[in-house]
Amino acid sequence: MKTYKRIEELKLAVQSLMSNFDRSVIVCDIGTDHGYLAKEISLLNKTKKVIATDISSKSLSKLQNLIKAEKLSKIETIVGDGLKPIDFSDIAVIAGLGGYEIIKILRYENITINGEKKCKYFVLQPTQNFVELRRFLFKNHIHVISDKLVVDSGRYYPIIVIDVTKVQKNICNVYNLYLGRDNNLNDIGFQKYVNDISEFLNFLNDIPIDRIKRDKITYEKYKLKRLIDKMNIK
Repeated sequence: MKTYKRIEELKLAVQSLMSNFDRSVIVCDIGTDHGYLAKEISLLNKTKKVIATDISSKSLSKLQNLIKAEKLSKIETIVGDGLKPIDFSDIAVIAGLGGYEIIKILRYENITINGEKKCKYFVLQPTQNFVELRRFLFKNHIHVISDKLVVDSGRYYPIIVIDVTKVQKNICNVYNLYLGRDNNLNDIGFQKYVNDISEFLNFLNDIPIDRIKRDKITYEKYKLKRLIDKMNIK
């Protein structure tokens, strides 16, 4: 599904980070798939090169066809897993992957080479397990530059921008974990989302665990609630 608003917001996040550099910038698009985002980033004035990677050569062929059709000279494609094929990038985008997969990519041994960080800035857009991803960032004191939700085609997409070269003592609560830190609470749709989550957490308090386990989706949300409870946050 093409989600243009999501892609536009990811591009704007990258463009904002580019203002921190006084030179042209190398951007890595991990798990590029169709390559729409890689294309948009390649057209930015400050882009030196986009390294687009995907573990699937079949998926990467979609972008390779797009590069040929539209003569996108700034994009280089590499078949590979996560950051493993990358030696250096100023900014890396990891969008459209699950939270656990993003956590695996962000682990120290995967983002460093010879003791140096392969990349300074990351733009993250998890498709699921975003609570666990935020918890990972909080526990490891990774500096969160921004964390907000973007609405596209009726769905909420978290976009989290981090600087892995800085340490930050993050203060979080249940809404930070579910909804991100930088959202407009006056937005009616967003406020409904907050209320729905609050009601669901209260709902789980009254349901026997054996009943919860019968429904996979409910059980996954129950496990998220347990994670929050273990963090002793209100």
